[in-house]
Amino acid sequence: MSFNVNIGALALCLAVLAPWASGQEEEVSFREPLFFSEVDKEMRTPQAVRVGGVVFVAAMSSPGETLEQQLRTIYIRLQSVLGNYGLRMQDVVQERVYLKQGSDYEKAKAARLLVYREGGGPALSLVEVAGFEDGETLVEIELVAVANPEEG
Repeated sequence: MSFNVNIGALALCLAVLAPWASGQEEEVSFREPLFFSEVDKEMRTPQAVRVGGVVFVAAMSSPGETLEQQLRTIYIRLQSVLGNYGLRMQDVVQERVYLKQGSDYEKAKAARLLVYREGGGPALSLVEVAGFEDGETLVEIELVAVANPEEG
């Protein structure tokens, strides 16, 4: 019995890896990436990916001297990314906010209230990190949004 299961698992792995191993590129039709630049496209690092009705937005940062400036610009950019998929901030179901300084939790929560004015807002994770690639970055935000099936 376990021999048959192992053969089945091996066959599945080969079917999934065959195009990759042979150098063939095959885009999965239900997956729609959003690239900000040709470099992002070449490196295959999209800013967002839609899979079916769910959009995953990678952590985004912004220049700015203060946390508030960075948050304001990040939320504008996030709205723009979602708009590319026909979504709005009200469609966000999960948000992760990465902060350089844990003492900024309350400021980050206050900025969210300006964005999510209606309803309960998305599930939130506030995470303090040791730092970011860019030394000037104070905050990064990533999102998961879901299309409302009633809006088509």
